[in-house]
Amino acid sequence: MEDVSKQECIQACIIKIQTESLLYGHSSPHMKKYTDFYKLPVHICKHEYGYVDAVGYKLFVQRFCPSKPLSTVFLLHGYLDHVGSFATAIHFLVENQYEVIGYDLPGHGLSSGKRATISKFEDYLATLQVVYDVVVQKSTNHPLLVAHSTGAMIALEYAKRTKENFQKMAFVAPLFQPHLWKLSRLGLILTTPFLQSLTRVFQKNSSDQSYLLFTEKDPLQEKRLPVSWLHALNAWIRKNKRSRTENLSFLMIQGNRDKTVDTRYGFKQVRSLYPNSSIVLIDKGHHQLLNECAVIREQTFSILLRYFKKEDKNEVLS
Repeated sequence: MEDVSKQECIQACIIKIQTESLLYGHSSPHMKKYTDFYKLPVHICKHEYGYVDAVGYKLFVQRFCPSKPLSTVFLLHGYLDHVGSFATAIHFLVENQYEVIGYDLPGHGLSSGKRATISKFEDYLATLQVVYDVVVQKSTNHPLLVAHSTGAMIALEYAKRTKENFQKMAFVAPLFQPHLWKLSRLGLILTTPFLQSLTRVFQKNSSDQSYLLFTEKDPLQEKRLPVSWLHALNAWIRKNKRSRTENLSFLMIQGNRDKTVDTRYGFKQVRSLYPNSSIVLIDKGHHQLLNECAVIREQTFSILLRYFKKEDKNEVLS
């Protein structure tokens, strides 16, 4: 009964925050229940939040700033996640004196938009640009970047178009194409006239059982997956034929047990198109490396920290 009560409480809180739709920088009496539920580290940093209007969407943006930040990390989540999903990573970064700015993608978390889908992936780029201009640039002109999965795919394309916006970029389990993508595309062709959405099957994308259980109960995690998102992804992959980019480098952190993205294809893309980038393979790591069991998660965090502190961003991590 206690779990049911907590779920009802946070669901009511979410509705109130979305209904208020307060602009970024304003305070809401309902945020404490949200930050408590997702265990965000607001007790050890300054916390700013609110909505930013961006090309027809209202994006929920959050900023976590320690007393003496070393630098700013722009954090981008992946498909079906939201800023609250990465509370452990945010806590780690803030404890290590990094300011963190993140936002819920359109159709995700507290942001507006049809749930878990997008009409075209270009909207992800356009909304990212608005958040960067309105919020990130007030802290720094050259943030660090940490992006996961679909967030990494969006950030990579953004970086290619804007060149020198980021000091360093770390892509965690980046999406170049999904696991078993050819089979999925065939399924799209066969089912398009009949199927609008799929029941979500929660995968074992982490070895942290408590994380998996929490995610299944998280009211901001969608339980149905619109087929339209897969069509938008397919159109994006077909349209954006990648070319070799030697002047763009990043760190790719990848788990060898990831069954969400096509790992082999991702390695091939990075090695051939971004030859100055580094790849670190995490043994026994699943897709949610930032939400893995303590041993793997701490290994991932340690790699990120070392990468941030290295003077030469092209230096290979050992």
